[in-house]
Order: sequence, then C-alpha cells, then structure tokens
Amino acid sequence: MNSPHQSRRGYTLSICILGLMTAIAPLSIDTYLPALPGLAQQFQANPVDVQYTLSLFFVGLGVGPLLYGPLSDRYGRQPILYFGLVLYLLASIACATSTSIAMLVGARLLQGLGASVGPAMARAIVRDRYHGSQAASMMSFVVMVMGVAPLIAPMIGSLMLSVAEWPLIFWMLSFYAMVALAALAVLLPESHPRHLQNRTRSLAAQYLDYLSLLRRLPVILHLICGALMFGVLFSYVAAGAFIYTNEYSIGQSAVGFYFSINAASMVIGTFTNGRIVERFGHRALLGIAVANTLVWALLLLATSLTGFAGFWGMAIPLFFLLSTIGVAGANTIAGLLDLAPKAAGAASALFGVCQFACAALATWVLGMLGGDALAMAQVMIVCAAGALIAYLSIHRWAPLPGEGF
Repeated sequence: MNSPHQSRRGYTLSICILGLMTAIAPLSIDTYLPALPGLAQQFQANPVDVQYTLSLFFVGLGVGPLLYGPLSDRYGRQPILYFGLVLYLLASIACATSTSIAMLVGARLLQGLGASVGPAMARAIVRDRYHGSQAASMMSFVVMVMGVAPLIAPMIGSLMLSVAEWPLIFWMLSFYAMVALAALAVLLPESHPRHLQNRTRSLAAQYLDYLSLLRRLPVILHLICGALMFGVLFSYVAAGAFIYTNEYSIGQSAVGFYFSINAASMVIGTFTNGRIVERFGHRALLGIAVANTLVWALLLLATSLTGFAGFWGMAIPLFFLLSTIGVAGANTIAGLLDLAPKAAGAASALFGVCQFACAALATWVLGMLGGDALAMAQVMIVCAAGALIAYLSIHRWAPLPGEGF
C-alpha cells in the first residue's frame, strides 16, 4: 500500500508530466513570435505569407484532437501520445531545416497536428485517473504548470534570436519533444487499461461518438461555456500587444512584462482553484469564475468608453478578469468529462476543437470591430455573457456530478 507521501509524490509527478505535455502548444507559439519579422526578411516573403506559418499551426492544433480522441479510447493514451510527439519532433526538425516559406508553412501544419496531442491526451488522462472535483483540482494544477510557458517563452525566443538565427528556436523545440518522449516512456504509465479500451466497435462507430455526445444538451452547454471563456482569453491575446503599443505607447520590452503579469494572474487563479475546488466543488467555482469575468469585462468597457484612469483603467480590470479564465477552463472540462467517462478521449477532443473555433471567431469579430480596447471589451462581454447563460443552463439541465455517460 502506498504511503501518503508516495501518493503526494505521484500526484505531483503526474501534474509535472501532464503540464510538460500540454505546454508544447504554447511554447510552439510564443517562442516563435519574435522570429516572424526575421523570417519575412530571410525568405523575402510577404508578411501575410509569414502569418500563414502561425495560422496553419492553429489549424493543426484544432484538427488534431478530432483524430486522436476516439483512437485513444480504442488503443489507449500512450500509443497516441507517442505518435503525436514523434510527429511533432519530425515536424520541428523540418521547420528548422526549411529552405522556403512554403516548406515552413507545411511543416508548421504538421507541427500543430503533433502538438495537439498533448492537451487532448492530458485531459483524457486526468479523467481516467480522477473524477469530479478531484479532476478539476488536477486540471487546475496542470493548467498552472502550462501557464508558465507563456511567461517565459517570449523571453526564450528573444534570447535565442540574440545569439543565433530563427532555426535555433525549432531545434530547441525538437529537444523539448525528445524530453517529453523520454518522460512518457519512463514516468507516465498507461491510464486507459486494455479492459476499458473498446476494440470491438469499428473506428467509424467510435467517431460517431462525437455525434452521440453532441445530442446531449448538458455536453453541449459545457462545450459552449468552455469555448466562450476561451474566446475571452484569445480576444486579449490577439489585441493586447496592439492596445499596449498603439493606444498607450508602451515600449516593446514593457509589453512582454505586462503580458507576463497577466499570465501570472491566470497561474495564481488556477493554483487557488486547485487548492479549494475539492472543498467547494467544480460547478460552484465555475459559476464564480464566469461571473467574475463578466463583471470585470463590463468595467473594462466602461473605462474604455470614458478613458477613466487611462492605462490603469484598462490594465487593472484585465488583470482580475484574466485571473479566472484558467479556473473556468479547468472546472468546465472536469464537468464535461464527468458526463462522458466512457468517451473521455472524444469529449476532450471536442472541447479542444470548440475552444479553438471560438477563439478564431472571437479574433475575427475583434478585427471587424477595429481591434482596439473598446472592441476587445465588447467581444469579452458577449463571450462572458454567453458563458454565464450556458452556466446557468448547466445548473438547470445538467445531471448531478457523477451520474456518468
């Protein structure tokens, strides 16, 4: 029988390994951003073509989970993780050795497909091992570990560019993939045992699990709630740098600092959620997170309209608004996976796809509205209000935690 110390050590190790897998996606985005201007110059490419290296990565990131979810329910989490990480490793090497912008765009698409395996399988593994509020606690700590990546990734990318050309970033990501593969081989046993793997049904039938999940109102409400909260986050990610620079004349070095401060607020929020969710329950804390986001978004709209307190009138509401985005994500996925314990891979995949689809829609609307602080506040309010309506509907229509699929 394991001692409490051994159990705590295993819990902490699981958090670190799952965080390592999940952080691949944000690292692949944020370390690479400082290199975009240099890529345009080296390949003598249009900036729009260079942006495709980012947008195609997001396409891979969104499509990948749809493929991995049912496959992992059928064959287990480990084989799918191995496949995704190896694909990511090979694609990263292809990125580092690209000789044209077209080759880099294609490699980035494959890299996104590989990177998507981390968050998709991490959510499924959490559901394999934990339930209810305990799953929400684990997801909070995994998100917290993952949240460190956006804090340090831009600095890592800038540091590498100061000593070498942009391929070094992709060689670093290749090394990261090898570390993740080693950790998977040594430290992360299969969480979906063979007797739970449904190999009697065809793969086509397992892919139809997506449709069966989408016929259930509680599942749809969880997907909507989580996706809209992700839309809030990405409206800030898309507009933040331009708002800091163009509206408040903040220097580029300071822009990174403010992004780090807001990322730290998300880490603090998810850490706090992980410590208290087993006491208060993931559904109650989800409601608090969504309501908090809406309140601060309304205040952000007021300060954007009036110009009250200038820069701080924008920065302070943003800090507190973003502090509960990770809380909402962790508790939404915990509730969703409780509804589909026999199709955790498919449910996790749907959650990821809905998140990125909503993020893409939110950033598109943001651009249509002008991409300034006022537009960002408007998009945030719509997303947060929609998430609150979805949450209240969950409270009304979703079965009690633990009823299962």
